[in-house]
Amino acid sequence: MAKKVLLIIRDGWGMYKPDKYNAVVNANTPNMDAYLKTWPNTVLEPAGEAVGLPKGYMGSSEVGHLNIGAGRIVIQELKRIKDMIEDGTFFKTKALAAALDNCVARGSALHLMGLVQDEGVHAHQDHMYSIMREAKKRGIKQVWIHFFADGRDTPPRSALSFVKMLDEVIKETGNSAVATIMGRYYAMDRGEKWALVDQTYNTITKAEGPRAKTAAEALETAYAALKNPNGQPIVDEYIPPTVIGDYQGMKDGDSVVHFNFRQDRAIELTKCFVEDEYPGDRWKKMDIVYCGLTRYYDAFKFNALSAMDEGGGMDNLLGQVISEKGLKQLRLAETQKFKHVTSFFNGKRTAPYPGEDQVEIKGSWDPSSFGEHPEMDAPRVRERAVAEIGSGKYDFIVVNFANCDMVGHTGIYEAAVKAVEVTDESVRMLVDAATAKDYVVMISSDHGNAEEMWDYRIDMPKTAHTTNPVEFIYIDKDKPAAKLRPHGILSDIAPTVLEVMDLDQPEDMTSESLLAD
Repeated sequence: MAKKVLLIIRDGWGMYKPDKYNAVVNANTPNMDAYLKTWPNTVLEPAGEAVGLPKGYMGSSEVGHLNIGAGRIVIQELKRIKDMIEDGTFFKTKALAAALDNCVARGSALHLMGLVQDEGVHAHQDHMYSIMREAKKRGIKQVWIHFFADGRDTPPRSALSFVKMLDEVIKETGNSAVATIMGRYYAMDRGEKWALVDQTYNTITKAEGPRAKTAAEALETAYAALKNPNGQPIVDEYIPPTVIGDYQGMKDGDSVVHFNFRQDRAIELTKCFVEDEYPGDRWKKMDIVYCGLTRYYDAFKFNALSAMDEGGGMDNLLGQVISEKGLKQLRLAETQKFKHVTSFFNGKRTAPYPGEDQVEIKGSWDPSSFGEHPEMDAPRVRERAVAEIGSGKYDFIVVNFANCDMVGHTGIYEAAVKAVEVTDESVRMLVDAATAKDYVVMISSDHGNAEEMWDYRIDMPKTAHTTNPVEFIYIDKDKPAAKLRPHGILSDIAPTVLEVMDLDQPEDMTSESLLAD
């Protein structure tokens, strides 16, 4: 018999051994503890090859939601770009070739901007290095690097090590220099804080802002004197936009390559560069040739990788199958994870499927203050979710609670514990509402974070995702003893949903249902 399904994604809630900095284990979670004792559950792999990443790479919210919604392992851009660089096709892509050719033809500068790190969540420094070497090979005279510092997916103060690695490639190529440096808080906003985008744009395009002789000096000066917005000693994420050396700004006729491949945090800055209508306060629109590595949004036409190359262009996704059967579905999350339960869940499609409603709970807090407000907007998310569940009009509902991931990124253990507890209570409210309406409830996560809040290798708070497994809990009051496979991957969730809803699984959806009987 077909049933309705509620899928709850506890973003950043992973499984790990007991430890004094394991916020998931140490938090008071009576509801999740009870579910694990009472209801069938199993373990899913959310990282590495299980989600289309190279072995050993941690998962992310984008990667996790993409795999969950696709019902198959989706090869990620990190691996695709690496393969394309190795086989020589990367520099033949239309948009990237146009950016490089423009510099050769005009004798103009090439600007490379993006997140410089090696975790591969939003970008990878090796891609930047490859472009630098290709520019040298083609005789481009000047390459300017706009260095976005991480500190979230990497240790909080690790940017100096990446500057040192970059300096070696700068010496090797001889035509490159760091032009600006800034934290991802400014350069990679996704919350429509346009003043941050404007500040980034002004620093990159007209060399506006404080100056330092070198990128290393900019970091060391900030570390010694500055604070995060929450008053804690500054970390890489919040390094203010700073001009390096004698950089004088961008010129019309230059080329820009944004080497971030993940879409959500590249959209706003890209729009500032390329769109005629821009909601911020841009001083002028530069006349440049622009290239982004992937299609950051539907109207963006200057992407190096095609939809298929970047993992999009897939058919027969979970949301699509449900839609084509004339059923109603809902996607609900607060701003920080809204694109994940909608676009990424739908294979990077931005328009909803017919019969799909999308509800964004607008975020109340700046990301820099999540450590002070670990509840984030979970109370509003759960209130709206309970109401929508109670309406009974949806056959499939996806709800994301962002707390464990976003608060985990702050590195503040005590706040992460509170985030876990808020999530636990929020999930209970949804489970109670859903089971009262005869929904089958599936509880899982897209990746881990809050279960490891200390990095013992460097003796500092850990702000990054983990490679740890995640739980999958199956609550069907008509089948309390349902058998689950002992181990699975994130993309197994979609076939499980289809089985419960009594919908045929398409051949394209190659993963397996977690139900064993």
